[in-house]
Amino acid sequence: MLSLAEIAKEVHLRIDQEEAAGIPTLTKSGMFEIVKSVFDVISMAAVTGEGTSVPKFGKFIVEVKAARTARNPKTGEPVEIPEKLAIKFRPSSTLRLALAEADLPDAPAPKPKAKAKKKGGKKKKK
Repeated sequence: MLSLAEIAKEVHLRIDQEEAAGIPTLTKSGMFEIVKSVFDVISMAAVTGEGTSVPKFGKFIVEVKAARTARNPKTGEPVEIPEKLAIKFRPSSTLRLALAEADLPDAPAPKPKAKAKKKGGKKKKK
């Protein structure tokens, strides 16, 4: 998964390659601030209930999840869950097509599981 810094670095590299096309050069820290600002704008739009559309990428849509009654799995008691806002992403047809044509990466190796601790301890000799 790409971090914000890695996204900024990739954008910086792409702009440096296109420098001859008349795009002004920015520092890496300047690019980081630009990328961070883009995500801040998308976040603020979501907080205010607006969606965001990025052509050839997708839409961030804010939806209202209705109030509902759930069940506490431990006790079995009903729990009221209030209405809340949720953000969803809907990829554009261009992005969906690119993903469909992409090669699947090799699955990452599973992480080793921690050994289970034995209950009880060693018995002391008397």
